[in-house]
Amino acid sequence: MQNFRLKEFVEQNVQNFNPKNPQDLIKAEKLLKAESKLNQTFTINEIESFLDFIKNQTQNFDEILKLPVIKSIYNNIYPEKLSFKPDLRNISQLEIEDFRELFSSNLQAFIAESIRKNQWQSLIYFQQYYASFFSSESLDVYKNLLHERNDLIIEGIIRNNDLFTFKENYPFATERKFYYLQSLIDDFEFDDDILSINNVVAEKQKTNIKNKVILGEILTAIYSFNSANEITKNVIRNNQKVAQDWQDEKSGFLNRIAYSIAGFFLKNQNPSLIIFLSAVIIMAYLSSFFYVYSFGVKALMFYLLTNIVAAYFAFRNFKYYFSQINYRDKVDSLGKISATILITMIISFPLMIIIGMGSLYVFDSVTNHKFPTQMILPVIIIGVKIYMYRNRK
Repeated sequence: MQNFRLKEFVEQNVQNFNPKNPQDLIKAEKLLKAESKLNQTFTINEIESFLDFIKNQTQNFDEILKLPVIKSIYNNIYPEKLSFKPDLRNISQLEIEDFRELFSSNLQAFIAESIRKNQWQSLIYFQQYYASFFSSESLDVYKNLLHERNDLIIEGIIRNNDLFTFKENYPFATERKFYYLQSLIDDFEFDDDILSINNVVAEKQKTNIKNKVILGEILTAIYSFNSANEITKNVIRNNQKVAQDWQDEKSGFLNRIAYSIAGFFLKNQNPSLIIFLSAVIIMAYLSSFFYVYSFGVKALMFYLLTNIVAAYFAFRNFKYYFSQINYRDKVDSLGKISATILITMIISFPLMIIIGMGSLYVFDSVTNHKFPTQMILPVIIIGVKIYMYRNRK
């Protein structure tokens, strides 16, 4: 890796420095070695490499090294103002071709740092304005680093039951710019990666609500990948409605409450807290039977009927929000069951009232030999609600 700071240092300290002048070369060598001994700014190897470079190099790269972004990168400083398009009109293609081989290691360090820090917009700007500065070696390294990130997403989706933590560890999985950058670099190179991500998302869809929201965010993000392959393009486009549906699962006042409850119990809070809250929820639920019984056997009968219907919704809610129980973890099982009871009571409470009151109305109507005409609309509402529950994946 050529350290161009030596060139800058020499030009600042040797007046009108000319690399073709032997006397200037001698001055530069003495100056650099003195600086190395006094301040250890440069190593002997860097000095010898630089002197050999300026003796044999036909290009001086002055115009290239004036570019602020390029100058920052070779000085190992993360560049600013990447969004400003540079003026490359005074720089020949031959000069850029000669320079990029020397610049390759510096550029690879910049790419690696940008990817490590998720600086996708910076990389997009660099790809748009400085793509000609990539050597074949640095471009291969670049692509491999992005392939590795895609592999992390694929393996992460497969292996993680908690995609919320996965997203925290790998935020680029849901970032649109990450996928757009890949299509900007090479719209065929990453096709297989994108399809693999799409496929593992599809395979993981029978999961809890929090995971489905994140899977929806991933599908939405990969829509920014502008593929040149029509098959890939169609697959991504066709999945956008599904992606939006999954992300909308937590929309609506009652659904947001249920989503928050599920999220709280999925976070594996303090076991003592989970046990305490579960005891409160279950005791409150059981106490409701004694409270209803105080109004008479008839009221209890219809309350039991209501709870039979609620049990169906509870089963659907459990599969929808939690997917499965870890039977080896008693606290986890207790928490999810209690959360399901609470969610069902909150979301289905209006429906439970309709069913309970409706059943009572039907009973009284039949007893009095009347047709329960006022039940037509509630029955339609219940039917729609059940249909919506049945269509939850």
